[in-house]
Amino acid sequence: MSEISGKKSVVAVVPCDTYDEEKVYGALRKGVELLGGIGAFVKPEERILVKPNFLLAADADKAATTHPAVMRGMFRLLQEEGYAHVLYGDSPGHGSCKGAAERLGLAPENCYGAQMADMSHEVLTPFPDGMTAKEFHFVREVGETDAIINLCKMKTHSLERVTGAVKNLYGLICGYRKAAGHVKFPNATVFARALADIHRCVKPRLHVMDGIMAMEGNGPGSGTPTLMKVLLFSADPVALDTVFCHLVHLDPKMVPTNTQGASMGIGTCLAEEISVLVPDEGGSAPVSDDGGSAPAPGREISMEELVKRYGNPDFDVDRQGGSMHSVLGRYSQIMTSFTRRPVIDKKKCIRCGICVSHCPVPGKAIDFRHGKDQPPVYDYKKCIRCYCCQEMCPQSAIRSRRHQKRK
Repeated sequence: MSEISGKKSVVAVVPCDTYDEEKVYGALRKGVELLGGIGAFVKPEERILVKPNFLLAADADKAATTHPAVMRGMFRLLQEEGYAHVLYGDSPGHGSCKGAAERLGLAPENCYGAQMADMSHEVLTPFPDGMTAKEFHFVREVGETDAIINLCKMKTHSLERVTGAVKNLYGLICGYRKAAGHVKFPNATVFARALADIHRCVKPRLHVMDGIMAMEGNGPGSGTPTLMKVLLFSADPVALDTVFCHLVHLDPKMVPTNTQGASMGIGTCLAEEISVLVPDEGGSAPVSDDGGSAPAPGREISMEELVKRYGNPDFDVDRQGGSMHSVLGRYSQIMTSFTRRPVIDKKKCIRCGICVSHCPVPGKAIDFRHGKDQPPVYDYKKCIRCYCCQEMCPQSAIRSRRHQKRK
């Protein structure tokens, strides 16, 4: 099992097919109540950091970020339950928390008292128990708050296949340091272990995944929005991501954040160790002994039934084998021959140079060697396949593709 509990990890799945704010709020409240209510995770007197996915400044309908309706729903729930000290924010690799929030229409007057954090100043945080690092450069707000609620987004990811609860906490690393982190942790396995260490260090209390509109294909920033019509809830980030994998018909053990997260004790990726709860739609609304609202009724269903109800076998995600990260471990130069490589669509490229500036490799694995009137060119022998270039491209001009050897 996991460090979280000696019992099964519980994942609540609540259907929601719209971003109508009242319906989202109702679904959020229902999901949290299935897990025992918000008081099971945080106390009213605590200072809370709500951590969304602000990959970049993008419109909500692009599905690159946590939807503002989900964020406002959580803020409203916290306010109505008496939580007065709530911050929210992310530290994107390009741009700012403020820019992303404004693009999503988040403003003081519509956030139910939650305050936007700056998320641009860092504090070196020692972590003697770290397995991959003994310290992390977290944003200052991590040390200034008592509890983290992780509001992640259901998306594909070129490096880890999918991004969800485990990957989302990389946003607690100050944005300008993120690319360097990919050099320090240069493949999917060691990067996943670093992500697990971040969870072990900051110990987030609750994870909620926005899967109403997910992103498939060329994620995490340039993929295609697709309806999945679910919100997922859990105290176990690996179990939550594992349920996500089952819903899109992806073997959870093909996702390094699942396998490494499980091996490092932050959760489980085994279906038999996960209890899936869904709302019980029958009967009248429950009432507690004092006349107030009682926890929402729910029932446990099998993973097979869950997938039958809400799964999408056509979800565009990399289900192919062939990644050698888990086998070859630290031998990064060998692994690059077996992994997907970033490729530029010359018709879409506007030669802005963001991909070049965000390449973390010393000496750059992509540059304007043919001049700035031509798209940048990769040196695949240098490329560590971190896909920072793809994530940050504002034109969706970079895709990851499997290398086809010439015959």
